Amino acid sequence: MVLRKIRNLKECLDNSSIYDAYYNDSIDENLAYFESRNGRDFTGNIFRIVEEVSTGKYGDLKIHVYATPAVKNKIMEYEKRYDLKISKIITDKKQAAISLEKAKYVFTDSGIQGKYVKRDGQIFVNTWHGTPLKLMGCDNISEITTLGYIQHSLLNADYLIYPNEYMADKMTNAYMIEKIFPGHVLFEGYPRNSVFFTKNTDLKAELDLNDMDVFVYMPTFRGILSDMDDEGQRNDVEDYLSQIDLKLTDSQVLFAKLHAYNESQIDFSKFKHVKAFPNGYEIYEILNLADVLITDYSSVFFDFANTSRKIVIFNYDEDDYMSYRGFYFPLKDLPFAKVQDVDALIGELNSPKEYDDSLFIQRFCTFDNPDAAANICRHVFKGEKTSREISIKNDKPNVLIYGGPLENTDSLIALLESADTENYNFFVTFNPWDKNIRENYATIFSRFPEGIEFLPFRSNLIPTLSEKLDYNKYFKPNSNMKMPESLRNLFKRSFEKQYGAIDFEFILDFYGMNPNVSLIFANSNQRKILWQHSDLTNQIGTNILKEIYDSFDLVVTDSGEIKKKVSEISPKANVKIY
Repeated sequence: MVLRKIRNLKECLDNSSIYDAYYNDSIDENLAYFESRNGRDFTGNIFRIVEEVSTGKYGDLKIHVYATPAVKNKIMEYEKRYDLKISKIITDKKQAAISLEKAKYVFTDSGIQGKYVKRDGQIFVNTWHGTPLKLMGCDNISEITTLGYIQHSLLNADYLIYPNEYMADKMTNAYMIEKIFPGHVLFEGYPRNSVFFTKNTDLKAELDLNDMDVFVYMPTFRGILSDMDDEGQRNDVEDYLSQIDLKLTDSQVLFAKLHAYNESQIDFSKFKHVKAFPNGYEIYEILNLADVLITDYSSVFFDFANTSRKIVIFNYDEDDYMSYRGFYFPLKDLPFAKVQDVDALIGELNSPKEYDDSLFIQRFCTFDNPDAAANICRHVFKGEKTSREISIKNDKPNVLIYGGPLENTDSLIALLESADTENYNFFVTFNPWDKNIRENYATIFSRFPEGIEFLPFRSNLIPTLSEKLDYNKYFKPNSNMKMPESLRNLFKRSFEKQYGAIDFEFILDFYGMNPNVSLIFANSNQRKILWQHSDLTNQIGTNILKEIYDSFDLVVTDSGEIKKKVSEISPKANVKIY
């Protein structure tokens, strides 16, 4: 208990520093913040954009990169090899969030710091990190509960970077932003793919690979690899690598880039022809040396197709993988060679490319080009329209409905089944950390009518120290305290962090029993309706109820007794019997 209080105190102190920057510091017009895979990587699109900014063509920009301590070491190696001009590598989350609130320019390839609240004047770019084959977001029902983590980043973006129209369609629909995204889509090549438009013969010589056939194996992440007690996957991978190693010749080498857990557990020194990726090089530079790419369900084949070199799909566990993860289209639709055992794989490695992938390249590598990073930087930093830019047009009014823990959804489902989805966009929000949702998500979300979308909360309240102290006083039983300005800031900031620039025709608090959520809505500038199902005077302080009732445009109930109590607490409330 004591340790938890100490942790909470430290967290609130950290929040105080972060939101002091949010409220009081000027945006630094010369600061660009970069974050790759939530700080767990520094490669691909983010790396290439940092490399381009380091040329100095875009003014005297300071480059801040957030990374874990382990990734910091990799970045320091890259700084020397690629002449990167990084001003600061930040490993502390609090300092990263402060830098993020001050930066004029923000770049990410995935999510973003959970405490981030976008400020007016900031320019946010989300490049994402690959064209999807696997079902994502709402297309994979198990991910609906975590939609908010990615939505937070996507909806903050001024620019989403997509190298093909297929990806734009899948991303915006899978993360349910296709009706409400306020920024622009840039159809532009992936910066990481620019390497495929040249052959680096110097690097091949540097790695002593001249006169060698180079193969690269890059399998996808499998969720069960995160279970450290399950050795089966690692053993399978190691067994396949052992078999491959025995069948390769001395003029052949295979570089394996595996999931971090597998890679750290496998002793590559016992192989003669199979090797781990060399350290100190950006991943796609090594991939570009490959004569053949071997993969399975990874999006890497969309990128490597730019080379027009051979791709082999090693789908030995397709049935098992499909049992818990689906695809947007079947593997049989891919033009590449497909094998399920090592002998067939070796046969393909020793055979020329015998398929036509021209239509695949046309569809999925549409906008890839050698100057993608420069095009993006000119577009973002200089305002030059170097990339094809579109906006998402949707004139329907948006309606947000809070459903609480979604425990008794019959009345909510009935309401939504009668919703006018032809003329309105309906979004349901909820707390994804609620026990009922975590345990019963498949049953719950399968019941919602077609056309209803989701905007789950990204996080709970994130108070500063002074806000936390005032919160405890305000919510103290029998408190008559009026809401202090500090709490108005907390609830208003929470709404802005969650919903950003989205405009709602109105918000319906259908659950009506979570004072934190009701107060978040109460402190927004949106029209709002509270559906009061029961008498809350024995559960929530009168001072809190008065604040909520006073702030909502309309309070709806089906009980004359509840209407009377609401009117007694808040004479100014507009209460209607439904």
